[in-house]
Amino acid sequence: MVHYVRPGSKLRILAGDTPTWITNNHRASYIRQVCLSAPLWVRFHDFAMLRLECLWATVMHGELYVLDHIVPLNHPRVCGLTVPWNLRVVHWRVNATKGNDWCPEQGELW
Repeated sequence: MVHYVRPGSKLRILAGDTPTWITNNHRASYIRQVCLSAPLWVRFHDFAMLRLECLWATVMHGELYVLDHIVPLNHPRVCGLTVPWNLRVVHWRVNATKGNDWCPEQGELW
């Protein structure tokens, strides 16, 4: 997911010219959301420790671990950002079953 944090791609999407590498992907809608939700000052290397933590957990447990948005990217009540403090490392099943759920009582960021 953090591979999608590319300032150039965000600017092209905002200009109405979606890059081909996004358009040709089966997850184009999600990738577009990630690109648009990442502030321009966030850089790919800002996520280095999170990527390493995912890799470490995957190797240690023998199952896939992924990054999860704590506050979802699109929800009727909130709009999360793709920033390091809104991401956590979780087992892929946890992320897949969570879906777009969020409630203010979660309080993980507060």
